[in-house]
Amino acid sequence: MTPSDHSFVFVGGLHRSGTSVIYHTIGTHPKISRLTDTCVLEDEGQFLQSVYPKDQELGGPERFGLHVSAHLTESSPLVSTAKKELFRAWSPYWDLSKHYFCEKTPSNIVRSRFLQAVFPTSSFIFVSRHPVAYALATLKWNHRVLLPIMIENWLACQGHLKQDLPHLRRSLVLRYEEMNLHPERTCQEIEEFLGLRPGMDASLIKQGLNDPYFSSWQRKNYRRGPNWWGTVAKRYWNEMEIGYVEWRYERAINTFGYSFHELA
Repeated sequence: MTPSDHSFVFVGGLHRSGTSVIYHTIGTHPKISRLTDTCVLEDEGQFLQSVYPKDQELGGPERFGLHVSAHLTESSPLVSTAKKELFRAWSPYWDLSKHYFCEKTPSNIVRSRFLQAVFPTSSFIFVSRHPVAYALATLKWNHRVLLPIMIENWLACQGHLKQDLPHLRRSLVLRYEEMNLHPERTCQEIEEFLGLRPGMDASLIKQGLNDPYFSSWQRKNYRRGPNWWGTVAKRYWNEMEIGYVEWRYERAINTFGYSFHELA
């Protein structure tokens, strides 16, 4: 069995942007197999291969899009090696009796053209989440990272995606906010995009998950100290940090349809 016998669905987006829930939702369709029983984090394909760098090697969830080696296209010298190695690494974890194989790794958002060169019969589904929610959700993993770094990373990834989309034969970009408001509609959109009959379980997509992050941003309490005076100091830092981010990056995120002043 060879890659040409199947169609591939790659899911990408920044960390904490809804890629996992879309990945699991897609995997509920009877015609699609996602990677399962891998014993790696979130069953992500990046951890099963050694062809391209893993997200952590590129700087992690806060910085991977800024790394000089992050953006891969069809001109990458890795394409020739990847044609055999990636399918060999992933195929043991797919149900080979199915026609559609799905793989998810957040940094697929910056290497879709590379993956298309490796697997020409590919479809790409990207999830975009408001930069405030992405940044504060990711901050839970590493409180030492500054917000401007994460906004820079968000902008870099969105920029690479915007540049790459015209080169992709089949792609779909989902808004996290719309996805959570309309789970059934989202599943229908994905099924129509892939040319499949209804069969996905929309119940995996939960609503209201942005609300705590938007509230924390507005209250400026996303960093807290170990005691009352530490919390006061953190509050002052949060106010300064948010003020800088909103002044420095508002126009930039407007380019992609988001605003720090419209948290919804």
